[in-house]
Amino acid sequence: MALRNILVAYNGSPSSDAALAVALYMQRQYGTHITGLMAMHSRLDVKGQPWLTAAIRTSILDLDRAHVREVEEKFHANCASADSDKTHWIERRADANSTVSEYAQMFDLTVVGRRDSVFSEERSVYHPDRIALKSGRPVLVVPQTWAEPLFADHAVLAWDGNRSATRVLNDAMPLLEAKRRVTVLSIAGSGLAKPLDGIDVTTVLTRHGIAHQYVVVDPGRKSVGETLLHECESRQAGLLVMGAYEHSKFREDIFGGVTATVLETSPIPMLLSH
Repeated sequence: MALRNILVAYNGSPSSDAALAVALYMQRQYGTHITGLMAMHSRLDVKGQPWLTAAIRTSILDLDRAHVREVEEKFHANCASADSDKTHWIERRADANSTVSEYAQMFDLTVVGRRDSVFSEERSVYHPDRIALKSGRPVLVVPQTWAEPLFADHAVLAWDGNRSATRVLNDAMPLLEAKRRVTVLSIAGSGLAKPLDGIDVTTVLTRHGIAHQYVVVDPGRKSVGETLLHECESRQAGLLVMGAYEHSKFREDIFGGVTATVLETSPIPMLLSH
C-alpha cells in the first residue's frame, strides 16, 4: 500500500519540526496528505479548581489558546511551500500520547520527533514507543540530526524473523521500495527465528523489487541495540526499520532493552511497529 495519509505529532519543538520536515519530504515524494496534530492538557484543570476566580480561569484559558495558536502558526509557516490542499491541522485538549495513538489508527504512518528536546512543555510531550504500542500502527521517530540524502538512499532492516520484525517489514514496504539500498541486518546469537521452507525475507524483498543485501554480524561485547546503531553508522544508513518490544514494554522500562536503547540514542530516523 502506498503512503497517502501521514499524521505528524506536532508541538512546536525542534524535534517536531524535524518530524514535519520528514513528512514534507514524503509529501514531495509520494503526494501524501499531511495532518499536524497538537494534543495537550489544559494548563490547569480549571473545572477541578473551584477556588479559582473567573478572571484567573479566563486568563489560563487565554494562555492555552495563545500557545496553541503560536504552534499552529509555526506549523503552517513550515508548510508554506507544501500543497495546501493536502496539508491539514487538528488540535485537541487531551492527553498527548493517548490522543495521538487514537488518531494514528486512521493514518498510514505517524511521524513523531524523538523526545530529546520536548521536555520544556510536558503537557504535549509525545512518546513514540507508547504511540506505536497503543495504536498498533507504524511510527517514524525522527531526531533533529536527520539528513535527507541518507534518508533517501539507504535503509537498514533489523531482522530476527519474529513477530514484530515481520510486522514492521510489511509496514515499511512503501518506504523500502523507494530506497536505492536496503541492508537486512541480523545479529548473531540474538534469537533468530528459523526461516520457513520455500520463502524467507530476501525472497519477499526480491518479489517487491527491492535491491538488498543480507548480513549477519557478531555483536562482540556490544549490546544488540549498540550493534544496530554501530552498523547503521558504519554503513551510512539514513533509516533504521525495526520491530518494537519483542519482550514486554514493562520489562524494557525496568531493565532496558533494544527498543529503549535505540529510541534514546539513534542519530537517524527509526521506523517502529509493534
